[in-house]
Amino acid sequence: MGTLAIGIIGVGGMGSFHARTLGGLAGVRVAAVSDPHRPNAEAIQRELGADIVDDPFDLIRTAELDGLVIASPDDTHAALAVAAIERGLPTLCEKPLATSQADARSVVDAEVATGRRLIQLGFMREYDPAHRQLVTALADLGRIDYVRAVHRNANSSRRTLEAIIVQSMVHDVHSVRFLTGAEITSVHVSGSGAEDGSFRHIAALCRLSDGAHAVIEFDDGGFAYEVGVEVLTRTGDALTSRPTRAIRRQDGSVGVHLGTDWFGWFADAYRIQDDAWITSIRDGAATGPTVWDGYRSQLVVGAIRRSLDDQVTVRIEPEQAPLLYR
Repeated sequence: MGTLAIGIIGVGGMGSFHARTLGGLAGVRVAAVSDPHRPNAEAIQRELGADIVDDPFDLIRTAELDGLVIASPDDTHAALAVAAIERGLPTLCEKPLATSQADARSVVDAEVATGRRLIQLGFMREYDPAHRQLVTALADLGRIDYVRAVHRNANSSRRTLEAIIVQSMVHDVHSVRFLTGAEITSVHVSGSGAEDGSFRHIAALCRLSDGAHAVIEFDDGGFAYEVGVEVLTRTGDALTSRPTRAIRRQDGSVGVHLGTDWFGWFADAYRIQDDAWITSIRDGAATGPTVWDGYRSQLVVGAIRRSLDDQVTVRIEPEQAPLLYR
């Protein structure tokens, strides 16, 4: 296989990073982009020579492509993913897979109908060096009993509850699933918010299908950006290391600068993810997080919302994955 032609739908902050990362890989060309904000598309055209296609569905249907990246707004992902599946186009789709359970399931059903995995979902923590080291450390520690996932954002303004859960906590939901290999079967959630209906802190107690449990703690207005995971097993525990930072000592104190940039924390993970996706296209078989992962995470996201709204424990029914994902 020669030079791969890649199309990208949505070339704002995340999509432009994918464009520049992929465009910098040997044997890869960003061939076409689509974005309703024309200046975004024109910037990538000037930099990488990509064609501009106004209608993203036209890009999927007609452009001569070897692969597609979907980095458009969340509520467009499902329909675009289904169109890519129908075209038979290997696709890297940013999370979330969808913004509703029904839409997420429609993507699963479309892919299962083809009998072939075409989509890699952008749960990039599976490629994060700190998380990969954690997986290695857990390999001989035995059964997992407990996972604590802490996720702090440094937002100066409050986001809606929907945005917090769908855009941010969904990563932590997937972390629990891929680290344990078990499904989340119930959640009981509490949170602290403001009179305007926004939330800052959310804590979700999760029960898992193998009898273990997990706590996901999310803070949307912290002092820094930080993600950490601790896993307790029958014979020991393991936790992710923080990115290396210089230790500063001055005026009788010692400090480490964490920063507030979520993207910088995971920039290497995104690069490794994109490189792995290109390798999967050349190998002819999708790898990494699946649309089934996206669907099951969507079920948990919905349960978190219902638990917060009603202040009750919400059960998520176990469900065997289609053979394609086993």
